Amino acid sequence: MGVWEIVVGAVVLVLSILMIILIILQEGHQAGLGTVTGGADSFLSRGKAKTADALFAKITKYCAIVFFLLVVVLNAIAFFGGDKKETGTDAAISSDASATETSTAAETSTETSAAESSAETSEQASAAESSAEASKQAGAAESSAEASEQASAAESSAEASEQTSETESSAEASKQESAADESAAESSAEASEESAAVSE
Repeated sequence: MGVWEIVVGAVVLVLSILMIILIILQEGHQAGLGTVTGGADSFLSRGKAKTADALFAKITKYCAIVFFLLVVVLNAIAFFGGDKKETGTDAAISSDASATETSTAAETSTETSAAESSAETSEQASAAESSAEASKQAGAAESSAEASEQASAAESSAEASEQTSETESSAEASKQESAADESAAESSAEASEESAAVSE
């Protein structure tokens, strides 16, 4: 509050108390009703009341006018003089709010960047794990393919050896059969010669 606001406020307070006292000291308008009900006022009391009431009424009117003007002035001082202070406080509040907003924005940006970096690292770790698993699966598939190829090669070699042994045994059997046929032919030839010699 400024000095003028304090001074004008004090004057308004004093005027309000003075007007309350003056209004209480004045006689009401019901004092004239005594003639209707049969009461009578003396001439002196009537003149005295009129002069005191007239003086209190004039002072009350002037106090009310000054009170009204001072209230208007006090409101104008509070409105126009307080705007400067309020604008200063508003500027301070706005600067504080902008500082807090920037700090919260910076904190949120750092938190989001940290979250994004952690998400990226977790994604990279998961990608590395998946690639390692894929390479392991590929290596296992290759080893199983090599094993199956080796097994198929072994089977084919076994089959080929069996086929060669079978062909060798069949060749030997044919040789034995041909040898037997030759020996039988020779024996039959000898027998025929012997029989021819005997017949001669």
